[in-house]
Amino acid sequence: MNELPSFFTVLGVIFVIILIILAILLLISIILVYTIIKKRKIIFPHATLFLLDTLYYPLKRLFVSLNLDETVVDKIQIGIRNKILGDKYFTSKIKERIVVFPYCLRTTECKAKVSPEVGVKCLKCGKCKIGEFKEICDQSSIKVFIAPGGSFVKRVLKRHPNSSVLLVACHVELNEMMKILSAKGIPEYGILLSKTGCIETDVDMELVKEKLFEART
Repeated sequence: MNELPSFFTVLGVIFVIILIILAILLLISIILVYTIIKKRKIIFPHATLFLLDTLYYPLKRLFVSLNLDETVVDKIQIGIRNKILGDKYFTSKIKERIVVFPYCLRTTECKAKVSPEVGVKCLKCGKCKIGEFKEICDQSSIKVFIAPGGSFVKRVLKRHPNSSVLLVACHVELNEMMKILSAKGIPEYGILLSKTGCIETDVDMELVKEKLFEART
C-alpha cells in the first residue's frame, strides 16, 4: 500500500512534464507562425514543418479558442511543402506531371460518372473550367484527374508512381494530400482554391496553367 502514493506521484510528475513540454512546443509553434506571417519568410522549413505536423490538431484548436484564423496553419504547411518539394516538381519533365482537381470544382449540372479508379470521368461539356483545361492537357499528353476525395491521390500514384503531381484543393484537403505525397518523397506543388465550399468552388486556372507548364533547370 505504501508504494501506491509514490507510483501515482511519479505518474503525476510525468503528466505535468508532458504538459509543460507540449505548452512550450505550442508556444514555439505560435512564434514561428507569427514570424512567418509577419516577415513573409519561411524560417527553418524542415523543423517548422515537423513541429506543425506533430502539433497540427492542438495548434488548430488553440487558434480557434483564441478566435484566430485556423486556416493559417494549413496554408503555412502548404507553403513550406511547396518550398521544400517545389524544386523537384519544377525540374521534372512536364509530360510526367499529373494534375489532381477536387470534386467540388465541377458544376452542379455535371453529368460525368465517377470511377473508383480514375475519379470523375470528365465529359468536357464546357460547363466548368476543368473541361477546357483538360483539353489543353490532352494535347500535351498530361493526365488530369478529378478526385472524389483526398485519399484518391493514393490510388492515382499506384497507377502512376513516377509522376510529379500538381494538386488543387481547399486548405484542409490540399494540406492532407500534400502530407501523403511528401511522406513518399513525391515531387509536388499545391494550389489553393480561390473560392472554397462544398459545391461549385473556383480556382485561378491561369495560375494552374502557369505552374503546370513551368520548367526549371
